[in-house]
Amino acid sequence: MRDDMTFVERVHRDLNDVRWAEPQEIRARARRRSRRTATLAAVAVLAALTGPAYALTARTTTPAETAVPIPSGTIASAGDIPQESLLTPSEVPVVTGVQLGDAGLGEVVRLDPMLQRCGDDRGVPEVRAYSRYSRSQTLLSPTDGGGPVRAELSQDVYRLDPAESGQLFAQLRALLDACRKWHYAGSITVDGETMPAEIAHSWETAASNFAGDESILMRHVPSAPLGPPAGRKLRPGGRVDTTLVLRVGDLVTVLVPGINLSLSDTDLKALGRAAAQRMCGAAVPSC
Repeated sequence: MRDDMTFVERVHRDLNDVRWAEPQEIRARARRRSRRTATLAAVAVLAALTGPAYALTARTTTPAETAVPIPSGTIASAGDIPQESLLTPSEVPVVTGVQLGDAGLGEVVRLDPMLQRCGDDRGVPEVRAYSRYSRSQTLLSPTDGGGPVRAELSQDVYRLDPAESGQLFAQLRALLDACRKWHYAGSITVDGETMPAEIAHSWETAASNFAGDESILMRHVPSAPLGPPAGRKLRPGGRVDTTLVLRVGDLVTVLVPGINLSLSDTDLKALGRAAAQRMCGAAVPSC
């Protein structure tokens, strides 16, 4: 009998040491799984509609983050982000097709993964900002032209605590200051052969304070990868990426135009102002 009691006591003690996920974390994980399933289903439908020519160009993203408990001290009147806070297809200066969207809790704010990699190399401390609520959309190109489907615009809107939104913009400015020029040594695959390569990256602030309470338009230019022998150009240079980051009250949006949107800085700033106006009604304080 004593052996049985010892076993029960040991099990009870071990159970006390188990870390049980918080309810917010469980809900965030479940929501993230359902969002991934819905996105994959939508892509599968598009692939069936467009045939073998289908190819969705996606920007490099960071690995999935572990959900964290939602920060305490939230503003009582600030809740979920309505769909009306995002840009509509008519406000984007290009014809679009399918609109994919999702919403989440406790998501990490995603900016530019390569810029953060440069910051790590340059010793800029990483400051991760976690949202209380988030809503995202991706506007795809029309599927009736017979060509591949492209992402014309992606937009994420996050609701943050005021302190975190300030840290986010301070972090972004620090990264842009540290990474005006950065050389990345790695490897690429050309014609089935993997070889060492070096790519020069540069980031610049193309405009700032053009919309909302805070705003930054940044441009990323990667060079052509160079490799042996004697710095041979392995393939053409990469595309120029532009990203808009704006804040209105406690809402922050990250806009990434597709590579086929040849928009001038004037057009991009106008797009940013339209996005800021969209967020006004749901922001705390409102505009």
